[in-house]
Amino acid sequence: MADLDDIGIEINDTDERCIDIIENCPSPPPPFHRDNIQQEIIIQPPVIFNDQEQRITLKNIVPFDNIFFNDAKIYLFETMKNNSSILNETKKKSDQNFFQRFINFFRSAITSHNTLEFNRQCEELLNLTTYSCNMSDCIHIRILYTIYRRLTNSKEIFYTTLGPHWEDIGFQTSNPETDFRSTGLFSIFFLLYFVDSMYLPLAKQIYQFSHDEQQQFPFCCVGINLANILIKYLRRTIARMNVEKLIDEKQTDHTAIDLSGKLFIALYLNFYLKWKDNLYTIEYTQQVLNELEQLIMNRPKILLEEFDNYFQRKQIENKHEKSQQYEYKQTNENVF
Repeated sequence: MADLDDIGIEINDTDERCIDIIENCPSPPPPFHRDNIQQEIIIQPPVIFNDQEQRITLKNIVPFDNIFFNDAKIYLFETMKNNSSILNETKKKSDQNFFQRFINFFRSAITSHNTLEFNRQCEELLNLTTYSCNMSDCIHIRILYTIYRRLTNSKEIFYTTLGPHWEDIGFQTSNPETDFRSTGLFSIFFLLYFVDSMYLPLAKQIYQFSHDEQQQFPFCCVGINLANILIKYLRRTIARMNVEKLIDEKQTDHTAIDLSGKLFIALYLNFYLKWKDNLYTIEYTQQVLNELEQLIMNRPKILLEEFDNYFQRKQIENKHEKSQQYEYKQTNENVF
């Protein structure tokens, strides 16, 4: 590189000072090396709802709208199928005994196809007891909010999971998850069946009566206890045979879900009538539950007959009221 003297340019004193400053200037920093710098990882924190009791992370951040019973049924049974591999492994271990396998083969040989199918459906229902209600599962929360809205006629849109509104429909605390420990998803399944069926007016009637000043009781907690009675009933093989006889006598093609749902509503109706007619208060809860357990274990046919007779009387009363209203309307028209 040529020097300034070789080029022949005259430099004054000020130019010399500038050159000295530039030459004495510190060297620039080394070039930016990308290999030495780790790429910044951006982690988006999960959306968390802050409640007074605990913090729950939700999988799906959407408003908790209603859900139909059939959609909830598909989701719950698909969840059980996905976890069936673990259940099958444990079942194979228990069936390794030759004597036990012989008994199972003998039972399947002497029972009909309808009985085997009905027992299989009962086993699927009872498997719901092994799965707990999870307040981080969006479908479980939608089921609970459907029960809440159907009973209270509320149209409010909820984004939170916990709150005092759960106590309004009969849960013990602001977190209903803790009340389902004994029955799992079985009780929430049939509570939804109750409010998403043609028996919704009866559910609302019982719910309104549960807020009576003198005879109040927790609606959902009573439903969970009644579901526990139904679980005990279905676990008895002889009881399943009795239920199947009831189906054959009426010549109807019901599934185990429909019949178990009818038994659940019949239990709740019987509880409601006993509670109301005998002026029971909260201290008589266990007594009434024990009476209902004895009734369904020993005389399930009477339980269903009382259920059918109740609605037959209601239909007759409604027809009588409509006829009276029609006659009253006719007499008023004649007067005018």
